[in-house]
Amino acid sequence: MHQLQRNISAWREESQEKTSRFEEEQASNQYQSIMSWLKADESDQLAIFDSISVEGSKYPGTCDWALKNKKIVSFFKNKPETPILWLQGGPGSGKSVLSTQLVNFMRAAKMFVIHHFCMHSYASSTTYEQTLRSLLLQILRKDCDLVAHVYEECVLGKKAPTISTLERLLHTLLISISQGPRQNERCIWIVIDGLNECSTQVQASVATLMNQITSTTSSSIRVTCKVLISSRASSTISSRLRRKQVLFLTEEKENIGLAIRQYASQRLVSLQEKFNQLHLSSSEVEDVRDGITKKFDGMFLYARLVLDFLDNKIFYRSCEVKESVNELPEKLSDFYRKILIQILAPLDTQSVIRVKSIFCWIAFARRPLKKIEFLSAISFSAGDPDVAHLAPTYILDICGSLVEERQDSTLAFIHVSVKEFLQSSPSGLPSSGFSIDEREAVAEHSVATITCLLSGLDVFTKTCQNDTKYLRVARGLHGFHVYSTEYWIEYLLSHATSTPSDNTPVIFDLAIQLAERLHVLRDHARGIHDSAEPVLQDERLVSLRHPLLRKEVEWTLCARSLKGLESGLQTNGFADKLGPSTNLPSEDGISIMLASYEESVKFLLAQNDYPGVSAEELETFKCQFRASAYTCRLTSCPRATLGFQSEALRLDHEMTHLPRVRCSFPGCQNPPFTSAQALKNHVKKHHGSQPARKSIRQVSTNLAGSPCKDQDANNSQSTAIKEYDERLGSIPPNSSTSASPEGTFNYKTDWEAFTKLHGRLEAPRPVVGREPTIASPPAWLLDLVDALKKDGVIDNRFEGTMHYNAVDTNTGKICAIPDPSQPLPSHIRFYFLPGIYCIDCLAVINVDDRSNLDAHLESERHRSNVEHLKMIREAQRTRLSRLSR
Repeated sequence: MHQLQRNISAWREESQEKTSRFEEEQASNQYQSIMSWLKADESDQLAIFDSISVEGSKYPGTCDWALKNKKIVSFFKNKPETPILWLQGGPGSGKSVLSTQLVNFMRAAKMFVIHHFCMHSYASSTTYEQTLRSLLLQILRKDCDLVAHVYEECVLGKKAPTISTLERLLHTLLISISQGPRQNERCIWIVIDGLNECSTQVQASVATLMNQITSTTSSSIRVTCKVLISSRASSTISSRLRRKQVLFLTEEKENIGLAIRQYASQRLVSLQEKFNQLHLSSSEVEDVRDGITKKFDGMFLYARLVLDFLDNKIFYRSCEVKESVNELPEKLSDFYRKILIQILAPLDTQSVIRVKSIFCWIAFARRPLKKIEFLSAISFSAGDPDVAHLAPTYILDICGSLVEERQDSTLAFIHVSVKEFLQSSPSGLPSSGFSIDEREAVAEHSVATITCLLSGLDVFTKTCQNDTKYLRVARGLHGFHVYSTEYWIEYLLSHATSTPSDNTPVIFDLAIQLAERLHVLRDHARGIHDSAEPVLQDERLVSLRHPLLRKEVEWTLCARSLKGLESGLQTNGFADKLGPSTNLPSEDGISIMLASYEESVKFLLAQNDYPGVSAEELETFKCQFRASAYTCRLTSCPRATLGFQSEALRLDHEMTHLPRVRCSFPGCQNPPFTSAQALKNHVKKHHGSQPARKSIRQVSTNLAGSPCKDQDANNSQSTAIKEYDERLGSIPPNSSTSASPEGTFNYKTDWEAFTKLHGRLEAPRPVVGREPTIASPPAWLLDLVDALKKDGVIDNRFEGTMHYNAVDTNTGKICAIPDPSQPLPSHIRFYFLPGIYCIDCLAVINVDDRSNLDAHLESERHRSNVEHLKMIREAQRTRLSRLSR
């Protein structure tokens, strides 16, 4: 009887695990399709939230006062009261940091919170469409039951992701949540920060949407929706928001004063050694702390700047410390003016112009630039393509009081109010009329992007020796190349359509030079790839009166358009099969240069050292440009400049741009479908039934333990579960499934040599209309996976697998699988290559190089999928637990 109970328990666990795993993979596939349908990318939101929250995390306790505030306590309650709370404060009062800490608190308390942060330096974050996409994706991540609904209704239903569609979908999801069984999710908290950084139209749209969401609480949406908006005072927000309570930070001076006092105490600890050498007593340090708290009433930013000032200032006597605090101006703008005077006073006219240029790059770049990208941009700003040395880093030290380097190596102002101050034509400066102007900045940035590409033509073509090319790339001279590739046309067209008085002739002179050289390069490429004339892509092209310039811009737009990407992927066979690749065929000079630049980056990332480059330079290059070797080849995609950690991740992402629908059935390797009906026919034919629970096996009560003879009971798994378990196909008669070399395989020392020696198996040629039968993973690969799991490198979400590939024997590299209906080239051979299959990402990782696995584990996509699927598993366990009772 006990044995029977143990067998039933074991069966139940096995059944639940299989069902849960099946549903997780299916939900993950569908979620990826939804992201593609939304054209969503969350990298900006992750970067914004991390950059803000790190300040609050470094100084714990400084936001604790908010958790005791009556309005915030009321907002946290799972009740309809306080449906909208407007956290209002001036610049530098700590609104955004406080918002991140409130979000972290709600997460820790297992509250259903979603958020969106707006920041001027990330243009996409300030659009209404992106706000809707961000909120929708977070709801779907937290409630996997809704994924199938959205996939069916929107992806398969081929609805256009218009604003009205996204608004209706958000309402639908909230209604669906309210009708579900989740008692702990009867309230959803929405946090919107920095709304004042958006246009008035966006502010009005967001406020109206929040009114609709909270006002339907008592009717169609039975879940309680509560909204926190954090921003400066805004007449638009004030007039649109209804049923709101306002928490004015100016009325919380006592609490914020105590928080600033606590913050100052923690910061002053780091200055203790300096104070000890000045013989400052503990009471004098406390006086300094209290002076900062009182003087900079409610201004967290000002307190931070003063503490930075004390950290960098040279003192001879202890009394000078307190005096310096007392002498500082009380207004933030006056303090900015004081810093700017200190920067500009010792500089000549040319240096002042260059400081202005630095500020313009940080204020008006299309996205935040990393340090080396920025120095490369400055190097090309003068319009000279023959740059031999990168701009020196000390230029940033001169502006260091107003500029900071963030954790991700991007440069930014210490606060958005710095940009506003510099745009306001501040008075009292040694250089009269000093202010930054966006039109002037755009002209300079246009020159820099085009000049960078002109320089690239001399380096990223066959005329340049590899040693020279690698040396220039490693030293960061062409760090601006990816940014220039993405934005040069936008800069050029914006400038061409501006008023004649704003036109700068040098920009068009440089652009015409670039067009002439691109034309020559394209003529050479056309000798290899013949194609039709490009189609007009942008109505602003009529502003380009030079015919050759216009034609080359058209070619570049076509090559980097959705149609161009799809054509390139199909030409190489990647639209039907994802895997390692060479570059897509390039017919335009810009793409040819980018491919050469990315190849250079790949080469340098694989080097431990390189002649002429110091170890520090090489490590800095790797840290800042690791993702620059695999950028999305669709213009306007955020990943066109941010990139990915590997070729497989890039291809997987690029496939999401194509107007095709993938089968979400776990393990299905069928190519994406061009229509929802084709997908439905495929599912009906190949995945006819949904995964069903396995029947309980008859358990023998024979005391001798003889095996059960009822084969029907043992083999009663559903067709769907069988197909899921056997997605690698049947085992070829002569495959080496158990062939393991003699001796022990130590993956820590023998990985690369072993996999190259024993890795591949001969495979049959492809046959028209038939999927290749996949070999089962050999014993050594299973042992490798087990060893990695045992050592904690990977978990049970990874499996050993063999994947079918074509290899070009002339180059030794993986290539696209040829069309089996055509004569197969003699130099192409076929192999099963060993890999590790990541269930969370539905991706195969080649094991020929240990770094492939490390890069996958460290990738943003993998970490995001792991977090998402953890939440899915929790929901599945709850549901399965209910079903099994």
